[in-house]
Amino acid sequence: MTKKQEIGLHIIFWIVFLVMNELFVAFVLKQSFLLSNRTTIWSILQATTFATLQILIFYLNYSWICPKTIPKRKWKLFTLGLITLLLLFPAIRYGIEEVIIYNFTGQHNYSDGSRVLIYYLYDNSYFAIRIILLSTVFYLLKYLWNTNKKMSLLSLEKKQAELQVLKNQLSPHFLFNTLNSFYSQLFDTQPYIANDILKLSEMLRYVTYDNEHSTVVLKDEIEFLQNYIDLFERRFDNIPVQFDFPNGENGQKIPSLLLVHFIENAFKHGILDDDSKPIIIVLKTQDKQLSFNVSNYFRKNEESFDISGIGHKNIRQRLEILFPDHYTLNIEINDNIYQTTLTIPFL
Repeated sequence: MTKKQEIGLHIIFWIVFLVMNELFVAFVLKQSFLLSNRTTIWSILQATTFATLQILIFYLNYSWICPKTIPKRKWKLFTLGLITLLLLFPAIRYGIEEVIIYNFTGQHNYSDGSRVLIYYLYDNSYFAIRIILLSTVFYLLKYLWNTNKKMSLLSLEKKQAELQVLKNQLSPHFLFNTLNSFYSQLFDTQPYIANDILKLSEMLRYVTYDNEHSTVVLKDEIEFLQNYIDLFERRFDNIPVQFDFPNGENGQKIPSLLLVHFIENAFKHGILDDDSKPIIIVLKTQDKQLSFNVSNYFRKNEESFDISGIGHKNIRQRLEILFPDHYTLNIEINDNIYQTTLTIPFL
């Protein structure tokens, strides 16, 4: 659902709601401002402020309480928020009708006996509960719609990836066999080159076969990153890079090929010829989540950082689909240091 469609749906809802509410009050409760014995000014003010109050409570719940609690399953906080709205509704209404409007018109909405705290809260509970329930239902419908849309998109992307794997099924066999042949021929005479070929073969195999599923074991992803860094160091003759990866992980799973983008970006834009300005890569696991930090120095005349480019956009889109509201991706630039920090839960 687009923002324009959502706004249009809400406009239609409020028109229908307010009209039906006025008809109900007028012909069932016989309390419409059109049929009231009070002055026209009081009636118009009361009807307008009461409608505004309902809209306020609706969107406090719809736009603030629900989004901050329901997706993260913070049910205690959600309940506390609803109770707060139940008390806030009569408190605001009392201040508007029995204080502000009364000072203008000299007329109360409630009689002296009805303005007792317990009765006032009880009488307003119907209006408060009604608008809170409606706003919660509206949010849940929106949440389910967006979730289904994201799942459909993820499923489509998976199908496209599987199709691409099938299309490329022939060429990887030929490539792996060729690399293995090179490795065998160079193993005795040039072991360093042979070892690099082996790492390259393992990386290609990992990308081609091990990532057929959307998730991978963390230790396999770490091995892939290690091989990637090693080959980059060989390519640029021992570039200044420091990396800290955990050992002996216990089968935690993460999305495949998610982290290499940030390392690639650091190698692409980082300073590779100064040992005093290393690229620093740190991966930590704690509290059932993964924290990944990459920082690098860059020359101040560098203008091609991929802060909002297609690479970062794709990563953010993937994170939104996999971890809606459950991840953090922060990018900071201080002086000539570029730092990316990603935190995600294990799958």
